[in-house]
Amino acid sequence: MELNKQGIAERYSALSPEKQKEFLSALKKRGFDFSLLPIVRQKAQNRNILSYAQQRHWFLWQLEPLSTAYHLSGALSLTGRLDIEALRSSFDALVMR
Repeated sequence: MELNKQGIAERYSALSPEKQKEFLSALKKRGFDFSLLPIVRQKAQNRNILSYAQQRHWFLWQLEPLSTAYHLSGALSLTGRLDIEALRSSFDALVMR
């Protein structure tokens, strides 16, 4: 049976905090991993205010939209034993954000 993950996520987001706890408990009892559900887009209640740093980024982007000034890259050199599974889970967690 195929689950409607989007429907489950939307149903969850409409619940009160108390009902959300009950809902999570029910999903866990059925062996369903809540982290696999998609993130539901919320309706904007009002306009969000940007921080000063965000305003600065936006302003500079308006001046030169094609600039790569904020595309930063880097490299790490690791030594010692590498726990591949821990590294994989870390990247999976970042991707899920």
